[in-house]
Amino acid sequence: MKLSNNYLIPLLLSILLSLSAPTLAQKGNWTSIFNGKDLSGWQELNGKHIWEVKDGMIVGRTVPGEPNGFLCTKQQFGDFVLELEVSIDTLMNNSGIQFRSLSYEDFKNGRVHGYQMEVDPKPQQWSGAIYEEGADRGWIYPPDKMSQAAKDAFKRDNKSGYQWNSYRIEAVGPMMRTWINGVPAAHLLDDRYPKGFIGLQLHANNENDPQGSFSIRFRNIRIQTGDLNLTPLDDTFVVNLLSENQKSKSQQIAKPLRIKQDQHAGSISVYSAKSDQPILTQIARQNERPYIHPLIAPDGNGVMTEYRPAHHPHQTGIYWGLKKVNGRDYFMNWKDDYWRGVSATVLEADGTQVKWRTVYDMLDENGKTIMVETQDWTMQHFDGQYVLDLQWTGEAKADVLMEKFYVGGLFVRMPWVKETVGEIISASGLRNLELEGKRSIWSDIGIKLDGRDDFAHIAIFDHPENKAFPTPWRVDNELGMGPSRQILGDWKIAEGEKEVIRYRLLVYTGELDKGMLTAIWKDFIKP
Repeated sequence: MKLSNNYLIPLLLSILLSLSAPTLAQKGNWTSIFNGKDLSGWQELNGKHIWEVKDGMIVGRTVPGEPNGFLCTKQQFGDFVLELEVSIDTLMNNSGIQFRSLSYEDFKNGRVHGYQMEVDPKPQQWSGAIYEEGADRGWIYPPDKMSQAAKDAFKRDNKSGYQWNSYRIEAVGPMMRTWINGVPAAHLLDDRYPKGFIGLQLHANNENDPQGSFSIRFRNIRIQTGDLNLTPLDDTFVVNLLSENQKSKSQQIAKPLRIKQDQHAGSISVYSAKSDQPILTQIARQNERPYIHPLIAPDGNGVMTEYRPAHHPHQTGIYWGLKKVNGRDYFMNWKDDYWRGVSATVLEADGTQVKWRTVYDMLDENGKTIMVETQDWTMQHFDGQYVLDLQWTGEAKADVLMEKFYVGGLFVRMPWVKETVGEIISASGLRNLELEGKRSIWSDIGIKLDGRDDFAHIAIFDHPENKAFPTPWRVDNELGMGPSRQILGDWKIAEGEKEVIRYRLLVYTGELDKGMLTAIWKDFIKP
């Protein structure tokens, strides 16, 4: 057994969160992928074993001499929560639940390959670990990384009959987690297979195993692919198989920055140490919604934001605007009949990071404040990158209802015309309008600006403490993008209550690198 030496590093420990993630139904809604009557929607791949439906179960029975066989869904799944119950004969070698798996003729004559959650009836207690079936890595979350509680959770069949074990798999972007009978078993970070089918394995017994025909049973197979009910993170050991050579933000050296504030112009400008031209300008005037524009590329070549383009004149660079707040539209409207500036304050004026804050009243139709919006921004400059952290706080001065809508919240407008070459890519591998309404832990806009041979990027990272994490994304036809909790449904803040939402933005140029983006996300969510 050959293992990667990149086993993580204490990650995500002690983060208390309430996850909920990507769009097919209402929150918490399950879809059965086995109807309990026949094998509609399933197909057998590889070995020729016996699959049948009996008493509401899928029953697989091995045929001696046949290689490993798989009963697989015809449908593919990317981000999901899968639950099912499994019972396996104690004399069978092992089995597994394939997920995000593939089969095509050009790879080992159709060999099923992808992630597998182990089903192991032997005393060695490997159930719950994750194996790369049919490919080159073998164990990618090995059994020896599981806790003893996880190993003890699996119930073997005994003289009293079948012992059913509840299996659960959560897969969101590169983050995959498993449970047996409610006990956390594995936590894997890997991005080799972003999407694929679900499969049930019949494993052929080896020559040293008991010989004969053995059975495994599956029932109550259901999946969430819409608003996922994800489990709060815990201290399960994390194995990280993402790119090993990426430097995280904490390993890089930040460059000095400084801020100049012009009260008369209503601007806060950020400068690199040796430049007389700002690299970022925060506009914070009393009579209009705050926004960031212009934002200059880290290498100085090009403006990466756009202010009020003809195709969307309400879009103002990087900004926050909610829809249908007590019936009012603060996304489309940016003037003083909706917004009133309270203050713009520089909190840290120079150093390897700078900070500033804007405070605005959101006004009802009578000019009365219904909510006070505070944006706290932090900026750092690394080689070829800016890192911007936003903490948004909404303090309700009356009961506030944000109604369900397809957009509302943080939004980024990069320059766009019909001839623009660009692409949006999510952590889950969704591209452009495929991401609309779907959820992801991060998403990246890359656009080829005039005067550049490469792409300029702005990536947005979600935080697990946000109540909608992973938040759904709004994507428009002109490559505008932003996470929006409102896509999930109505959202309320009671009078006198506050809600805090956090995002990170990474500004860079060149090629998109998922390993680098995931390293930035991990830095962001560390306690």
